Amino acid sequence: MKSLLSICLLIAIVFLAAYPSVANAVSQEELLDKINDTLIDVGLVVSLLEREVRELMVSSLPLHPQLLDDYLKDLFEDYEIILDKDDFLESVENPYLAYAKILNLIPTYYQVNQKLTQKEAEQIKEQFLLFKDKLLLDGLYGKIDMHEHYRFGGDIETFFKAAGSLGISKILFVPTGLGPDNQGYKTHQKYLVKYIKKLYPDKIIAFCTIDEADPQAAEIFEQCILDGGEGLKLLGGHPNLYDEPLNSESMYKVYEIVAKYQVPVLVHGSIITIPGLKDQLDQVYSDFPDVIFIHAHYCSTIMKGINLDQCQELLDKHPNLYIDLSMGGGIKRYHRYLKEDLAKIKDFILTYQDRILFGSDIILNPRAGKDFNWLYQRMCCDIDLHQQQKYTCAFGGKDLTHQGFNLDREVLFKLYYENPKKVFNF
Repeated sequence: MKSLLSICLLIAIVFLAAYPSVANAVSQEELLDKINDTLIDVGLVVSLLEREVRELMVSSLPLHPQLLDDYLKDLFEDYEIILDKDDFLESVENPYLAYAKILNLIPTYYQVNQKLTQKEAEQIKEQFLLFKDKLLLDGLYGKIDMHEHYRFGGDIETFFKAAGSLGISKILFVPTGLGPDNQGYKTHQKYLVKYIKKLYPDKIIAFCTIDEADPQAAEIFEQCILDGGEGLKLLGGHPNLYDEPLNSESMYKVYEIVAKYQVPVLVHGSIITIPGLKDQLDQVYSDFPDVIFIHAHYCSTIMKGINLDQCQELLDKHPNLYIDLSMGGGIKRYHRYLKEDLAKIKDFILTYQDRILFGSDIILNPRAGKDFNWLYQRMCCDIDLHQQQKYTCAFGGKDLTHQGFNLDREVLFKLYYENPKKVFNF
């Protein structure tokens, strides 16, 4: 990846050196945007060419005696992984092929009658053996993860492998930046929407974001949608980033673009810690009844203990409102509150099971240590909370045993698959 970026940067510099009039005609910020766009466009072309060259080289090698379908079936069954169509949340024709795609062992465009070379077969088996002991064989394959963050340089392939090991087939990424004004989001956003999403269209749902205080926010957001974005993430309701009322005149221009393209909005919305925010969102949800809003982190009403009553008020009043159960970086705090009144929270989930979504709220960035094991263990904390009666979590106290929701398969099906499908109408 680093060598690819170096090549792209060199091409961009050569382009600008060859056409100095471009540099003279625009501002410094516009120039940086043009360089960034050039890097992304060239990077995408180079990556797609690399993929084609690799496939051409492989196609000239000796063929494996089995087609892909038979090879995968034998590979999984050799290690006592027996799959059935009923093990998948989404209807599949071939369970072994579908599972291999979830595990990112093969490209999503491969078909059952795909010819396989000896080298490909060896590579598939080699990759499979690296994490076969980590596979969560829960028969809930095809989960849709509805809340993760992407920042430029994050290892997307490793994320796919960790998520796939837990049966996650599709991931919603938001390209959020840093406080106080979502700084750096434009770089993350362009790279996510115009590069990552186009390389992995079947695995990623790419959201856009904005600086709510920016008077050009509506225009920036609309361009992101035209570039391929599929929704909007607002950080303005986060205690560390809040600097603009979410029912302001400029924000209503943003919601009008949302309504125009009929895309969902993911809101942080700390309605307990920010005075007046609940009333602002109440107004927005009312004024845009055809837009689906997702209020993250239990409506953020678990920030100071178990206080889901205000979240319930919003859910009861607004049928266009969903929530997600992501815990993010506050996982230790959440575990403390969950321990205090798990039954009350589980009852809340069961009551609103048709409008609840799953996600972990991980920030995928180039930070050292966020390898396969880190990502896998972090996502396990959320999945085990939903599925197990008792579990441990490396991020919530390694030696502690936590009580889980132990939700029925019918409820898990809604959280992991049916409710996300309703949000995106697919």
